[in-house]
Amino acid sequence: MLFDNTTIGGINTICRIVRSATFEGRADRNGYPTESLIQMYETLVDGGVGIIITGMMAISPMEPHQHCQVCIDTDDCIAPLQALTKRVHDKGGKIIAQIVIMGSAILVPEGENRIIVSPSGIPEMNAGSKESHALTIKEIEKLIEDAAKAAIRVKKAGFDGVQFHGAHGYLASKFLTPYYNTRTDDYGGTLENRARFLLFSLRAIRQAVGPDFPIWVKINSSDFMKESGMTFEESKQVILWISRIGINAVEISGGNTSSLPRQGPIRAIRRTKEPMYFSKYAADISTLLKNKIDIGVVGGFRSATDMEQYLKQSPVAFISMCRPLLRQPDLPKIWKTGNTEPSLCISCSRCFGSENVNCIFNKQE
Repeated sequence: MLFDNTTIGGINTICRIVRSATFEGRADRNGYPTESLIQMYETLVDGGVGIIITGMMAISPMEPHQHCQVCIDTDDCIAPLQALTKRVHDKGGKIIAQIVIMGSAILVPEGENRIIVSPSGIPEMNAGSKESHALTIKEIEKLIEDAAKAAIRVKKAGFDGVQFHGAHGYLASKFLTPYYNTRTDDYGGTLENRARFLLFSLRAIRQAVGPDFPIWVKINSSDFMKESGMTFEESKQVILWISRIGINAVEISGGNTSSLPRQGPIRAIRRTKEPMYFSKYAADISTLLKNKIDIGVVGGFRSATDMEQYLKQSPVAFISMCRPLLRQPDLPKIWKTGNTEPSLCISCSRCFGSENVNCIFNKQE
């Protein structure tokens, strides 16, 4: 199962292991990919991963971009990204561009005359959060338009698909979260209204890129907040709506910067004793949808044996990995040879940062 030649989310692939979007912090001052980033992707292809999802790319001139973030907010970005996709394809790899509207979850904002935006202007729960501007209807419509334009650039740049980031407290996720979305117009209140920004963005992207270009979306199984977070039942309903608008695949994750560190699976992110912490949610969702759309899952996968067993027991189509592939970019190739030793990743999360993200053990070596 794990190393089947198959099709996932409209993309042919050599295995069911997907490199989940990982913010690499390897863009230059113009927001273009550096040689270091391109080589990182080439190494992943050589290491046997099926599909690469890039780190999140900034898509709108309205808001700041993250420090060292790849941008796809103007047509000038297309040529540098074409060079990236050509290098990946020349090695036989497949690559999806993840696009994001950061919102108030941005950590190190850059860019002149830009505003940090949010559904309702409510500050992040965590200390040190930036003030944000509550979006007007016209600004929301402009961001949806920006998402569609970015998806066109993704297609022109030669990517194999596009993933819209709707998880982890970035703007689309914030709209889904009652704590952060207290709007009283068509974009707030009921779940249907809170999901409107995400669904309208996805519809606009589909219209922009045509019926055949693969579109994926990343979404929380739950926010895992003490109060007023999106619940698993709400997430299932949103994914049902997504499945009806021509999206090819959904990647299940969970949590945001406001999630309780000891509530639900979020407590496992820094622990090694609780593997595959979103797996039951993804299995439930894939069973509910009955193969209407490919469902994948990220989070805590470290053992090829466990992954193989999980795929056999559930309708889930793919498994995404992030931190283990920072530690061992050749992990899929190692497993495919028959060596089923678990990943060397210890889930310390010290790889996270804003620039030149890498495994701390690789830095030491």
